[in-house]
Formats: sequence, structure tokens, C-alpha cells
Amino acid sequence: MYDWGAICNTRNLRDYVPFVAGGFHLGWINLGMLGVLRGEPEFAVSAELVELDPDLRTPPQRTAVLADLAGRWRDRGLVAGWRGELYDVVPYPGGPVVLQMERAVTRIFGTINVGAHVNGYVRTGADLLMWIGRRSPDKPTFPGRLDQLAAGGVAASVTPATTARREVREEAGIDAFLANSMREVSAVTMFMEHDGCILRDIDHIFDLEMPIDFVPHPADGEVAEFELHPADALLDTVTTSDRFKPDCNLVVLDFLIRHRLLTDDARLLRDVHLGLRKGV
Repeated sequence: MYDWGAICNTRNLRDYVPFVAGGFHLGWINLGMLGVLRGEPEFAVSAELVELDPDLRTPPQRTAVLADLAGRWRDRGLVAGWRGELYDVVPYPGGPVVLQMERAVTRIFGTINVGAHVNGYVRTGADLLMWIGRRSPDKPTFPGRLDQLAAGGVAASVTPATTARREVREEAGIDAFLANSMREVSAVTMFMEHDGCILRDIDHIFDLEMPIDFVPHPADGEVAEFELHPADALLDTVTTSDRFKPDCNLVVLDFLIRHRLLTDDARLLRDVHLGLRKGV
């Protein structure tokens, strides 16, 4: 059985050192990157931590240095899946924005990423069905895995709600009228190791009840196709396979709990509850 609460919070921090800037611990950098960073004059690198020059006293100054670094790393082939999109970098949820960083580079620095995930579902009598997206095979991360109806990263200075509305339009062809009925209902977190990086995510969760006759359609190439699944059957998918992108499993489990579709197994319910918000 897959215990996604445990999987999404498994890491070996002995292979990483803290990344510090502006007096804050912002992330975790793999030991394998220290040799690359030692050649950068704005970074003090030791076996214990990596610190951005403390004389860079403002977020714009720090952002400029990281932008230059990110561009050079991209040109050297050190950055996969370049997005051309900045993320706010904070030391803790709701904390001050210490700097902004190219989205694809945040994983190398192990900083907190914020996302918005939208559960699209329909009712048929007493039953719930969920629209599940399959990620494009061309996605730079977790290609071909299952995902929510729509999901996306929250860019710098943008709210999760704005991101959710944009993603349902761009990924699933949902207009503003239907999107207005979407509700922010929960959040899950993740702090895991994957491919030599630390992934630290806060996923804001939105529920969108949809008309039974509405069929989402891939609109921007991020999603290969949509499938309609009985919501209660997704428990088996989540607990017996890795077909979903890791954090999407947490979002599904959160949905099943909130809609009282996971009540029969008290121990499983307890373990799931404990695993949904252990990260960051």
C-alpha cells in the first residue's frame, strides 16, 4: 500500500545544506551543487550552508543576482524545464518575500513552492464523480501522471484564487461564469526528496462542482486528456499505485475525507489525516 503522507514527507537532509539569504533559512541545496556555487562570488559556500551575500540588503538586489545566475545555469544546461516565471521566495508560509526566483530554479534551491489545485466533480444522485487530468507527456515534471482537473504554480505577486481561475480556463476550457462557483476549501503540504532536489510545496485546494453535461477539454497542451472517475474508486488508485503526481495523491485523499468517502477504516483515516499537512 502507498502511504502518500509518508512518501511526500520523506527526505534525507544529510545530503543537503541550508540555503540562507537576508538572514532567513529559505531552502535546501544538494551537496552535489556546492562545487558549482563555489565559483559564484555572491555566495559563501561551506560544508554546512550556502549563504547569499548579506550585503544584498533588498529583495530586488537579491532577485537580480539570482536572475543572472539562473540565466547562466540555463545556458549551461543545468536547469531543466525553464518557465520564464518568477516565484516569491519566503522563509515560511505567509512570511516576507526575501527574493524572487525563476520557477525552474526554485527546485535546485529547495525553496517553498505554492500551488493551486482544483477538484472538478459532478453529482449523480448520491454519488460523486471526479474529473481527472492526465499530464502531457511533454511536461518537464511527472509527464503522463494523473492530476487534478487543473493545477498550477502561484507566480510572484499572484494569489492562489487568481491562479486557480486562470488554470481552469487555460487547462480545461472552463469559462469565468462556471469558475465563479469555485470555493477554496483546504490545503496540503509536501516536504520530499525527488531526483536530487528537495520539494517543499503548499497546495491550496479548490472544489468546483460542475454540471453533469459539461465536459472539460484540454486547452493549452498542459493536459493530454480528461477522464471521469467515481470518486470512491480513486482511493484504490491512490493507495495501490503511483499513477498520480505525488502531491496530487494528497489532494485526492483530502477530497475523500471532506466528502465523507473515507470513513470505514479508522486507522487509515487517522494516518491520512496526519500525512496531509506534515510538510514545509
